[in-house]
Amino acid sequence: MHLFLLIVIIGSVFSVISTIFYIINSYRSVRYKQPKNENLSGPGNVTVIVPVYKEDPVFFEKVLSAVQSQGTNVIVVGDGCTYPYSDIASKHSFKFLATPERGGKRKCLSLAMHYVQTPFVMFVDSDTLLPSNAVKDLLSSFTDDVGGVGANLQIIDDGRVLSYASEFVERSREVILRAMNHNGHVMILDGGAVIYRTDIVKPFVLSSEFYDYKVLGRKSVAGDDRQLTSYVIKNGYKAIKNYNVNVLTPSQKSLSSYYRQQVRWARNGWYYFFKDLFGGTAKKAGAFYTFELIYVYLLPVFFLGLSLTEVYFFLFAHHYSYYRFILSHDLLFFFTQLFTLGFIRVTRFATTIINGGSILVFGAAISNNIARNRLKTFVYGSVGLIIMFIATMHGLMTFWKQGSWLTR
Repeated sequence: MHLFLLIVIIGSVFSVISTIFYIINSYRSVRYKQPKNENLSGPGNVTVIVPVYKEDPVFFEKVLSAVQSQGTNVIVVGDGCTYPYSDIASKHSFKFLATPERGGKRKCLSLAMHYVQTPFVMFVDSDTLLPSNAVKDLLSSFTDDVGGVGANLQIIDDGRVLSYASEFVERSREVILRAMNHNGHVMILDGGAVIYRTDIVKPFVLSSEFYDYKVLGRKSVAGDDRQLTSYVIKNGYKAIKNYNVNVLTPSQKSLSSYYRQQVRWARNGWYYFFKDLFGGTAKKAGAFYTFELIYVYLLPVFFLGLSLTEVYFFLFAHHYSYYRFILSHDLLFFFTQLFTLGFIRVTRFATTIINGGSILVFGAAISNNIARNRLKTFVYGSVGLIIMFIATMHGLMTFWKQGSWLTR
């Protein structure tokens, strides 16, 4: 019984921390206003790099058309492939390069970076559609202390369950990252559309540490965006997002591919959780960044641990204590157990109500970020959260298996 009481107290403390997390993030997210700075740099000062591999040619044409409208320099890189992407790039008068063999996004970025001479470089995924003036608006977020600015990622609504589930997960992340934007540091600048100062990232992208990336001695092509974000912060610059720029990308085609994607992200996330926490990035980013980092990654672990513990005690240990309680002739033991049971019930009820209320507040903040089909997005979003929870635990137990390009 006393061990169960300890678990309840720990759970209550965690619930209080969760309440603080949900309310602070919700408040800061809803209250966040995108700052407007004087835009001293034009799109001509930006080189856009677009790596491509096995992208649908029709969709890729749309991607490059959107990029062309920005008025930037553009380099398209085939990941061990040329046709038909070289023809599409040529149609738009873009420079086309190709790696000798498939090496992943990192090798493509590193190859193209040799040709970048502009003050800013932008990475755009081959399945990401930019809105008009995206580059101009992203540049407006740069000040002298900002090293990278990312766009807000939105999922194309194609009517499928996965598109709604993916959109809900993105909007949940948006609440947290909007709140982090206040302090000038987010955990990740999504690689789908992001601009960096060239002088900061170019030496790093050209280094073997980036293009020949290894995790615990094993080669991996995953996590380039998380690595670059961490690099920018660790070098004393801010990494922020501009929520006036909403880029579009499709969801995964199948449930299995979506799950594999979530596991890859989880493995990379866990690796950088430890790396940022003990490698100096979190300290450089400040207390709020550290709090967000710890809570986001430890939440599923605490939730699973406390849930399994409660199930065990209610199925086994709780009944044993109950019968001891009934059969005991010791009045002190009798009243101690009675008080303990009452305390446990009241504490669990109170924390459930408080935590439930804060989750509703967080849900309202998420709803504030959803432009359309809110009901479907919330309903199917629960599926996405369950998948993400399972994938997160899977990723934790196998985080050293970062994977190679074969799993992309």
